[in-house]
Amino acid sequence: MIECSHVFMRYKNGTNALYDINMKVNQGEFIYIIGPTGSGKSTLIKLLDGEEIATKGSVKAVGIDVGKLKRKQVPVYRRNIGVVFQDFRLLPEKTVAENISYALEVINMKKPQIDKRVKEVMEVVGLEEKGDSFPRELSGGQQQRVTIARAIANRPKVLIADEPTGNLDPAKSAEIMDLLAEINKKYGTTVVMVTHDASIVNRYRRRTVVLEHGHIVADLAEGGYVRHDQ
Repeated sequence: MIECSHVFMRYKNGTNALYDINMKVNQGEFIYIIGPTGSGKSTLIKLLDGEEIATKGSVKAVGIDVGKLKRKQVPVYRRNIGVVFQDFRLLPEKTVAENISYALEVINMKKPQIDKRVKEVMEVVGLEEKGDSFPRELSGGQQQRVTIARAIANRPKVLIADEPTGNLDPAKSAEIMDLLAEINKKYGTTVVMVTHDASIVNRYRRRTVVLEHGHIVADLAEGGYVRHDQ
């Protein structure tokens, strides 16, 4: 499903972000990528979603060599990838339903199909009564649920969750973790979750890839304990 082979990343400003990254993620797997600020987590995500191209090595996802894509091919590739952001990135002037619909409109899905799918994903995330609400009327946890609904609306094969609990209290964080686990199990969606929260990683045990200074320093099987200083 995802395969990084001898991946190096050096930015134009001379910053070396990743060194010889080798990682495979199987279809339907749920993994954490953790590490301190500057460890390379964000760069790895940018390589996976086609925002950046590796300096050396190959990044493959859903059978596609991402680094060989032409710029005009990237939006089509991204239909396979759903991304959940820490800061939600919802459109404030649009309702919940319209925010989710927008993700389907840009891929030219027909309106009857959009309406059906929006209803489906709102039920999945438990917001079926909030379709006409605006983001400002929702709690942080509810806004993150909208973000997840938008990310899975196109039935992506891979869901990248970038610090999805970073702005939430422990109770809401638990709800989001349960929801991600449900999506992973129910739909077989491959979930790659970036986090710095060791308490979540230790509570909800999954395979955990640890980055430090651009290197993979550990790849822990499910049940591995992570120190809070990692």
